[in-house]
Amino acid sequence: MEETNTGAAMPAKRPTFLTVLCILSFVGIAFSLIGGIMNYFTYSTLASAGSMLGDMSSEGGKEMGAAMNAMADVMGMDYGKMAMVALIQALLNIPILIGVLMMWKQKKTGFYVYAAFEIIQPALPLIMGLGLVGGIMATVGLIFGVVFVVLYGLNLKHMS
Repeated sequence: MEETNTGAAMPAKRPTFLTVLCILSFVGIAFSLIGGIMNYFTYSTLASAGSMLGDMSSEGGKEMGAAMNAMADVMGMDYGKMAMVALIQALLNIPILIGVLMMWKQKKTGFYVYAAFEIIQPALPLIMGLGLVGGIMATVGLIFGVVFVVLYGLNLKHMS
């Protein structure tokens, strides 16, 4: 006698390419989260160090603080803003992770969540007005983000 399966259909096997992309994304998200948190503390320290150096009573400390602040101004760097951007970008990894987990389960909604936050995340330095440094950060982040969005887009046909 032949058995028939009248229950739910077996989910389609996840393509190897999608599996590899998801694993790369999991690793990238972990590095980005850790790096963002470390950058937050680094930039916060630099922001307070610049003002501390400028407030030192010795002439050398004032000159060093002034030089550090002048260099930051020329490049459009505001360590306080950079610290905030680093923290927000680290937190934006959470919805990106949710999108990747959904794509791991072959859900199309995950692609749209991932794509939206993967484009928002690198645009943040520009939105916060970080000048030249923000432009460089945004360009590099956007290149990688767009590449991964396109690669995931190629797998949409395998998602439901």
